[in-house]
Amino acid sequence: MSPQGQITTGEEQVMSGAVHGGEYPRPEGVFGAATVPEALERSAGTAAGITVVDRHLEETPLPYALLASSARRVAAGLAEAGVVPGDRVALISSTSPGFLFSLFGVWRAGAVPVILPLPHRLSDLPDTVAEINRRLDHVDARAVVVADAFGDFMSGRIDARRPVLGCGELSAVREELAGPIAVAPDDLGYLQFTSGTTGAARAVALTHRQLLTNAAVCCERLRLDRERSVHVSWLPLYHDMGLISVLAGMSYGIRLVLQSPEAFLSRPDSWVDALSRYRATSTVAPNFAYGLAARGMRLAPRELDLSALEVCGDGAEPIRAATLERFVAAGSRHGLRPQAVTPMYGLAEATLAVAMGEVDAPLAWDHVSREGLQTGGVARPVAPGSPDSRALAVCGHPVPGVSVQITDEEGRALGDREVGEICVRSPALMEGYWAEPEATARVVRDGWLRTGDLGYRMADGLVVCGRIKDMIIVGGRNLYPEDYEHVAVKVEGVRPVCAAFAVPGTERMIVAVEPVKGADGPEELAARVMTRLREQLGHAPDRVVVVAKDSIPRTSSGKVQRGRCRERYLAGELSVVAELAR
Repeated sequence: MSPQGQITTGEEQVMSGAVHGGEYPRPEGVFGAATVPEALERSAGTAAGITVVDRHLEETPLPYALLASSARRVAAGLAEAGVVPGDRVALISSTSPGFLFSLFGVWRAGAVPVILPLPHRLSDLPDTVAEINRRLDHVDARAVVVADAFGDFMSGRIDARRPVLGCGELSAVREELAGPIAVAPDDLGYLQFTSGTTGAARAVALTHRQLLTNAAVCCERLRLDRERSVHVSWLPLYHDMGLISVLAGMSYGIRLVLQSPEAFLSRPDSWVDALSRYRATSTVAPNFAYGLAARGMRLAPRELDLSALEVCGDGAEPIRAATLERFVAAGSRHGLRPQAVTPMYGLAEATLAVAMGEVDAPLAWDHVSREGLQTGGVARPVAPGSPDSRALAVCGHPVPGVSVQITDEEGRALGDREVGEICVRSPALMEGYWAEPEATARVVRDGWLRTGDLGYRMADGLVVCGRIKDMIIVGGRNLYPEDYEHVAVKVEGVRPVCAAFAVPGTERMIVAVEPVKGADGPEELAARVMTRLREQLGHAPDRVVVVAKDSIPRTSSGKVQRGRCRERYLAGELSVVAELAR
């Protein structure tokens, strides 16, 4: 049964164990276009556009008309460099006007953009350059477009067969590409690399129609309004959540305010300041950002107006009740309505959105027995605050067009509150992993994507518990690494980065932590972490290891790579400064 024809309302219904999100909007009907360059040309006829801001909120306005004409010039420059429709073009730059011109120029040229992250830490530089070259080879990139400041650096580290072009160089081309748009809705439109949290990052192949279908779904579910909506984002555009936010806002012709992730991280308060100054109606960020926002509002009191916010989407990492409660408490003093906070669930293989809460619906938490999750795979409700309680965010119902099913290891559909693998069917489901048919066949079966995520259904919607590959099994109990990491990072002296993982072939669990600057001795820190884990979770890990700062590997989007951390630990390559056995 095709997902678009299953039901015609947005109400939750269950058919053969699946929950369906109803009929999905077509991009032609929402945007009047089904390709990215067509959507940009239509938005160019409006007065709206993008405002790029730095950490001090200094502005660079980019009307959509300017973005469209600049994209045509970039497309002409790419053609001069030998790029033809269908070629893959990699982009390595942070969010800036030149990068946006180049990105949309690649689409205007009929080529396929592949956005790669910049190096974030000097210690990761050799690995990052090696990974960039691996990805360039994997997608057979025809050219590489880089931020002007990185041109010389990247030229000496990339295969000479691929021209390295600067964003400024392309934007300065005088002639615009003439002629019709050389792309069709079902042509390949983007290659999105996965985060690589549980293995090597893979390139998700998405068509223009799939990109704009998911963008249209987001516009509908978030109730965007062309006249008054303002979306503020600092998310990196190599991340699916950041990219689809921009495509949705541009295609719908609303005002976008964009900031680079580096600007946000150097001054986190600037995000909240932008929400206030530009009267933002929506924003989306991972959970940690709301914790930083709450801390900033508490420690740096200032005049803010958050009353226009209708959606504060929270996704991309585990959603913590305490974090959002602090954000709501701090924001409420500035007009923030608690119901604006909206949990979301999605993944690159589905383009992005799978489920999200309804606008104006109150934030819902499901308090379940940790013991029930560990021993029986059942989410049994318990009283909030009880010693055995684990608070999990309810991510709402599937978005229009998406079907969700929870299955066991044999693929059998499970009932409400039974924990299993989240499986997704969607009109925006990927074409497959680029050049990896076997990997595609392992995760897509009969039109259903096996996400590798654990979750369950309940009356209020979908709840996500963790990742199958990260599950730690000890004595027949399923231990969630997120629980151990969440408790460990709250211990005084521990940085907000931690990795819990199992040792293959054993029932041993390791918890690795990094100390803050000036913390007590590493042995004392390891002892405090071990004691806290034993007291709060009932089962202590086999050992706690304290490692040097920046030793725990993370993805380009900041997610902990538990598997890679385990490999480094077992190979003796993790910078361990103290170790405590149970």
